Amino acid sequence: MLATQMPVGGFAGRSELHSRLLLRDDLPALNVLRDEVLAALPDPDCYVRESDEHTFLLQHLGAHGATIGVFHEGGLVAYAMLALPHPEDPANLGAVIGLPPRDRMEVAHLTSCMVREGWRGIGLQRALLAARLALARGYGRNVCMGMVSLRNHSSRHNMLRSGMHIAWAGDIDGLQRQLTLIDMRRRPIVATSDERLIGSDNLSGQQQALAAGYIGVGEQRSLREVHLRFQRRLPGHLPF
Repeated sequence: MLATQMPVGGFAGRSELHSRLLLRDDLPALNVLRDEVLAALPDPDCYVRESDEHTFLLQHLGAHGATIGVFHEGGLVAYAMLALPHPEDPANLGAVIGLPPRDRMEVAHLTSCMVREGWRGIGLQRALLAARLALARGYGRNVCMGMVSLRNHSSRHNMLRSGMHIAWAGDIDGLQRQLTLIDMRRRPIVATSDERLIGSDNLSGQQQALAAGYIGVGEQRSLREVHLRFQRRLPGHLPF
């Protein structure tokens, strides 16, 4: 699993694609893809560039993380990053939701995933999410967390469809964000009959539901808006 060449399951049957872990030599192609995708974002809040992008990318190409690249005829068409934060690192998202250091050792971050236009809509983002979950387990990290904008409906949709749930919502570095989580050793048990539908942009409503013991497990879409489905987590299970 940790080898440079690693298959990503399926790609919606696109046999012409292949994947591997990126190396430092791939930085130019990675930068080009990021620039292309970020320049075309319909809402800049969906992804805000890191203050030190070069350092950020290098952290995902070495001991502190990994980046899966998807290629077509030698060209990079998609990538997905996994970070391996230290348990005492204040940036460890486990600290945000109140995990003690011993539990933060299990945490990996799903930090960034981008797909080039023309290759969207065939399941690459979801396949890359599944690949990162498997990669995290290979590193001994059983809890994966992601940070998503309240307005990034596509990324949140894929996370929820893949078994993650919204565990926290609030302000991070001046940005309104949700934290999604999956513990691959156990799944939360919820009271499906006790549900709240909350607007995807209603931060205070989401915070109130989370404080009352609910977690975000799905969504309900209409032509104009997205509502998130929060269900009450049953007592006796882990707080996240």
